[in-house]
Amino acid sequence: MARDPGGAIPPNTSSRVGDAVQPLFDAVSPNVARSDQEVVELALLLPLWQAMELEAAASRRGMTTGQMLRRVIGELLAAQPAAVPSV
Repeated sequence: MARDPGGAIPPNTSSRVGDAVQPLFDAVSPNVARSDQEVVELALLLPLWQAMELEAAASRRGMTTGQMLRRVIGELLAAQPAAVPSV
């Protein structure tokens, strides 16, 4: 669960379509080793047809839907250019 720098859990706030959404997590510094020890649960709403297609695509690759999503997200993030340190 995301926490603010003081360790408190921030209140949930509702958003409307078009509202800017601010991340609840600090950006990962390129100097920080990424750890697979900590996990965060993400809720994902998809149209039924997308969920069914995603499950079928994962199954064809011998994967679960979660494994497929983690791989896609990992590959997407690995393809991002390195962050430039701020001065």
